[in-house]
Amino acid sequence: MRAPRKKKTATSKVDKQPQVKKSATPAPKQTRKKNTSKASAVQSAQPTLVDLVREHLTGQGEPRYAAEITAALDKQHPERNVKNTVVRTTLENLVAKNQAQRTKQGSSVFYTAAEAAGAAVQDKPGDQQSAGSGR
Repeated sequence: MRAPRKKKTATSKVDKQPQVKKSATPAPKQTRKKNTSKASAVQSAQPTLVDLVREHLTGQGEPRYAAEITAALDKQHPERNVKNTVVRTTLENLVAKNQAQRTKQGSSVFYTAAEAAGAAVQDKPGDQQSAGSGR
């Protein structure tokens, strides 16, 4: 026959409180920072997705869908897990920085490199100067 279990005393509750405080110490956070810095050092050896998208756009002569860019990058870099939503966000960030141009045709959105757009912008100031000198 087994002996009945003893009820927990108040001292056991006091013992639990310091354990809670110990688990809240910042020591695990410091180790995480070290691990993330090592991980980022490994990732920095590879070109960033922004660089890959920008290079792909400059190499293309015509506008591209985000899905086409994702498929091309996935084919060129099968070791990377390139997702369409991430490429779309990257393209929108490039547009915000004037490094890419967005064109909408109906519900379709196309992206081109900003260099083609930059050439058109450079022509316009020249036209304004020649019109101003004719006065």
